[in-house]
Amino acid sequence: MTKTQIAKRRNRALNIAVIVIDTIVSVRVLFNFAMTLNGNWDDVRLPALMVFVSLSTVSLFLSLLNNIKYKGHPSYILSSVCVLGLSALFLIYVLLVVSFNGLIGLYI
Repeated sequence: MTKTQIAKRRNRALNIAVIVIDTIVSVRVLFNFAMTLNGNWDDVRLPALMVFVSLSTVSLFLSLLNNIKYKGHPSYILSSVCVLGLSALFLIYVLLVVSFNGLIGLYI
């Protein structure tokens, strides 16, 4: 196997890893957001939301590595940034609601 074939194989593997991580994180974040809209705040776990933000950060670093080292496509970086922003905004939303409800004395 030549160096270019090895680079293409690693590029493809990193692309698949980024797609899988981004899909899992975005589906879970949207599912949790739908649960908050329906009033099911009991099932939303803050540690899980922090894991989603961490996974989307890992996905961003993998896509950056792929773009820099293996000449990947820049669209994967954009998708990773969008998923990171989505998960971070949802985490901030949940933290703000929990803190304001804690100040008022209400429980979710």
